[in-house]
Amino acid sequence: MSIGESTTMKPGDQVKVSARGKFVFTVKDVDEDTGMAMIEVNADSPLTYPWPARITDLVPVED
Repeated sequence: MSIGESTTMKPGDQVKVSARGKFVFTVKDVDEDTGMAMIEVNADSPLTYPWPARITDLVPVED
């Protein structure tokens, strides 16, 4: 799936912020009306927090 392609994101999905992204994020919440999702980085850090991202920018992580 490419950037900007329509997809259904749901909480718990693993994504990258772009096709070139190095970090994996977990979708925490999705607002289809605004086209935004709250995501949180999957990293061993005490400073992780959710932040907004456009759903169209998110790329599902494939196994």
